[in-house]
Amino acid sequence: MEARSFYSLLFLFFALGFVNTVHGQGTRQGFYSSSCPRAESIVKSTVQSHVKSDPTLAAGLLRMHFHDCFVQGCDGSVLISGANTEKTAFANLGLRGFEVVDDAKTQLEAACPGVVSCADILALAARDSVVLSGGLSYQVPTGRRDGRISQASDVSNLPAPFDSVDVQKQKFTAKGLNTQDLVTLLGAHTIGTTACQFFSNRLYNFTANGPDSSIDPSFLPQLQSLCPQNGDGSNRVALDTGSQRVFDLSYYNNLRRGRGILQSDQALWNDDSTQKIVQGYLGLIRGLLGLKFNVEFGNSMVKMGNIELKTGTDGEIRKIWTRVGFYARTYPRAESIVRSTVQSHVRSDRTLAAGLLRMHFHDCFVQGCDGSVLIAGAGTERTAFANLGVRGYEVIDDAKTQLEAACPGVVSCADILALAARDSVFLSGGLSWQVPTGRRDGRISQASDVSNLPAPFDSVDVQKKKFTAKGLNTQDLVTLVGGHTIGTTACQFFSNRLYNFTANGVDSSINPLFLPQLRTLCPQNGGDSNRVALDTGSENRFDTSFFGNLRNGRGILQSDQALWNDPSTKSFVQGYLASKPSLFNVEFAKAMVKMSNIELKTGTNGEIRKICSAFN
Repeated sequence: MEARSFYSLLFLFFALGFVNTVHGQGTRQGFYSSSCPRAESIVKSTVQSHVKSDPTLAAGLLRMHFHDCFVQGCDGSVLISGANTEKTAFANLGLRGFEVVDDAKTQLEAACPGVVSCADILALAARDSVVLSGGLSYQVPTGRRDGRISQASDVSNLPAPFDSVDVQKQKFTAKGLNTQDLVTLLGAHTIGTTACQFFSNRLYNFTANGPDSSIDPSFLPQLQSLCPQNGDGSNRVALDTGSQRVFDLSYYNNLRRGRGILQSDQALWNDDSTQKIVQGYLGLIRGLLGLKFNVEFGNSMVKMGNIELKTGTDGEIRKIWTRVGFYARTYPRAESIVRSTVQSHVRSDRTLAAGLLRMHFHDCFVQGCDGSVLIAGAGTERTAFANLGVRGYEVIDDAKTQLEAACPGVVSCADILALAARDSVFLSGGLSWQVPTGRRDGRISQASDVSNLPAPFDSVDVQKKKFTAKGLNTQDLVTLVGGHTIGTTACQFFSNRLYNFTANGVDSSINPLFLPQLRTLCPQNGGDSNRVALDTGSENRFDTSFFGNLRNGRGILQSDQALWNDPSTKSFVQGYLASKPSLFNVEFAKAMVKMSNIELKTGTNGEIRKICSAFN
């Protein structure tokens, strides 16, 4: 921004008397100035740290706040994990940034427990994301309390990408927002991306005559290239072409040029009542200084942030029941006992490291990370076909026996498993990370629930659906499957690729030079139980060799090799191969923490088992 326009903007900002200081009943600026003075700075530094590592999180946090406020009001209900919560609704499956809010909450609970709400953290994080993307800051009234209801069925009233301007107006009006707020808040699409599935209908058979006529004809081939007609709809496209990470006016200029991506966005230019506001932001209407988008965006965000507030004694201040150092007071040696136990067993049998890592994954994807995979007995998860090769139960039992002797009834089996998985990675040459603890053990374990585990024959699309259902994105998928850098699998899970995969014979994605080696290990008429390294040449070392093998056509499982063959996942594989190994290690730790928070049982939910293989 040129100096002249910058100072003009500042003049208007101050001349308006900080109009965005409007607040709702029970909220005010500086609400935590006495109870937790560092609250806003802790949120700001946390957002800054995460966005520095991944700039796309800025748009994710901004969008999450919007999705929170439009359902049940700005009460943090979108943050709740579990079956049938808002987080699981189709419209919310693409939301990102939950780990940022969790990180900030963990730090705030350590500094001033039970004071700062998750709803306020999200509102502040949205503001900080705008600033980090180049927008102006604004003051956020705080004092919201967290809601106690989160239902996927309530998400139907969110503005949708196919909505007309009239429908959008109705949805915004229902929340006390006017037409200018509508145009202004949609301006947040100046940062971020969307999936092809939300607009590709415009590119081909929108009408009987073909594509949406409001799309710039010279822009259409570019969009069709990004979103092929017979694609799966998962490709990501910038909402503001040419400026997806900068908070500016480019989005509105793209609307004027017929380059809006979503039907609901382009409609703002095609409708007279909203076009004049877009023109105002672009400076096409003469008047006193014109409308200034950055200032008005701050005003509208504050206004939206006051939708259906829960304050005073309404709602609650949510706690995070899992946190780093959960056992620091009740039993400080808990983590060291688990670590030494894992170390002792892995020293005797290195293959147990992969077994423990896989066991934690299989636990979290069924009933959440609650140790339900550890339960022995007829019809339990442990007996399901997908879990018959899981190993390491004796390590968990050993650690639990020692912990029960030292501090009975304190440390859950679910936490022991999460810690053991981390320690297994470290002992195999990977990085360590801090594991939030405080999980409780589940009381249900049924083999019939194991059907939703990712399978060795799954396509990338199927894998994506299974990961998305657990709140994990495509990068998490590629990263966590990278855990196959250690361990082995049985021939029965991939030998179909070696002989009659198609009518023409073998799976053509297998490197022809590698095929004889695999056939020797897995003969056509036997050897189903033979074990083969998932990462040829590096099965006991946690590194990026697994991704190198995918590139070379040496992936073992069909589901693994598919990550190289599919463009949406190949880019992540290439990224890990092009970077220092430390990048994969860091991202793996983040994805593991994220996975280990799936459908948690905390507080008074669940139990602390006395023996990990049996319910109390």
